Amino acid sequence: MDLFSRNFFCFTRVVTDISILVLSFFIAIVISEAYYLNRFGLYDAGFLLFLLCGWYFTARSNRLYEEQMQENQMRELFKTVNTILWQVMLAILFIFAIQEKEYSRTFFVVYGVMLTFLMPLSKLTLKRVYLWLYRSGKLRKRALVIGAGKNGQLFCKYLRDNKYYGYELVRYIQGELLLANSSPYNSAGRILLAGGKPLENINDIDEIFITEESEGTYSTREIASVLSSHAVRLRIIPNMFNMVNSGIYSFSMIGNFPLLSVRNEPLEDVYNQALKRCFDILFTLFVMVFICSWLFPIIALAIKLDSRGPVFYKQERWGKRNRPFLCYKFRSMYVKAPSTNGNGKFQQATKNDPRITRVGRLLRKTSLDEFPQFLNVFWGEMSVVGPRPHASLMNIESTQTIKNYLVRHQAKPGISGWAQVNGLRGESGNPQLLKARTQHDIWYIEHWTFLLDLKIIFLTFWQMIIGDKNAY
Repeated sequence: MDLFSRNFFCFTRVVTDISILVLSFFIAIVISEAYYLNRFGLYDAGFLLFLLCGWYFTARSNRLYEEQMQENQMRELFKTVNTILWQVMLAILFIFAIQEKEYSRTFFVVYGVMLTFLMPLSKLTLKRVYLWLYRSGKLRKRALVIGAGKNGQLFCKYLRDNKYYGYELVRYIQGELLLANSSPYNSAGRILLAGGKPLENINDIDEIFITEESEGTYSTREIASVLSSHAVRLRIIPNMFNMVNSGIYSFSMIGNFPLLSVRNEPLEDVYNQALKRCFDILFTLFVMVFICSWLFPIIALAIKLDSRGPVFYKQERWGKRNRPFLCYKFRSMYVKAPSTNGNGKFQQATKNDPRITRVGRLLRKTSLDEFPQFLNVFWGEMSVVGPRPHASLMNIESTQTIKNYLVRHQAKPGISGWAQVNGLRGESGNPQLLKARTQHDIWYIEHWTFLLDLKIIFLTFWQMIIGDKNAY
């Protein structure tokens, strides 16, 4: 691999982490005295492979190896520790499932301690090594940036702030850049003029970046044509500041055709989908076996004693890609309670709503009325965490008043979501409140990580304990 490749930093981190995982595994075996290394067999190799695969999926979900080299060290450390915790939990789960007794508690303690000590140390060391390589000139490329606006200015600042990429910004040409013939007798040879003077010493530059600008007075194609005759590497940065989204993009290829997605969606990645779906199934089974098995009969009896009607209530709501599905809840309102107001618009539950039963008020306050939706999760219609699904009539009304409302339907709806744990639950008759909820849902879709899902689940249970003033 090319030392000066911008992917080399990520590559070395991955290789280093894998080496530390393998080293910690064998050290834990030796210290725990489970058995000597000469007895290392196929079962142990499978165990190690399982741990390596587990690290890959959790690290990918936590975006541990993304090219965020300017990322705060504390945040990176937190993501690393979170991945280590999952690694130890996977090791315990594997041994528990296989019921293997050769691995003692000491093995798990030593394995976890080794990872906790070596992983953060290696990341700090790697960054210092790269800075040393840059300062010594061994990892330095001289760069020239051509731009005429915000795009070029921000890119220059990024290069200055992130020395790990190995670029030394030699010059930034801002504004007018002209093409001229090298001599009045030769129209074939052309040169670049910056400030009325020929652009010299181009061959001393390693890479030239041309930022496309809406206010630029130069032609990117013509400049690229002239520079292609020099021994420099040329890169073009497209202008994306006028896009409609929040500024997070993703790139992909179909054959030889480059694609720019104007919205980054981590859950479109098949690995993230598999991880989220596996967690949904395991978490749902846990809740249904250990909580719903005894809680459902109690709630069902309370509903029956409080008012006439069925225990469960089902309502058509929109799921991913606007596909309708039947969403299940515990009935919290009286039978035949109207769902629309006098104007024919969808009527949400309000504070002291007379349609809500006595038991229903308690269920809604503690969010226990949502628990039957774990059935929807198990069937694959919903996820444990995601944008909350709204009634079909409310969706139709909201698309006419809220910009980008349907973007929230690019992910599976959830029992709880980022908007809800941020206090944006309950009645959303106020357009500004519904707009804020939609923005939070879109933020979740664009910034999804497995760690974020765990955070939302924890905050949801915490709100169930302390209560939520917006739950009614």
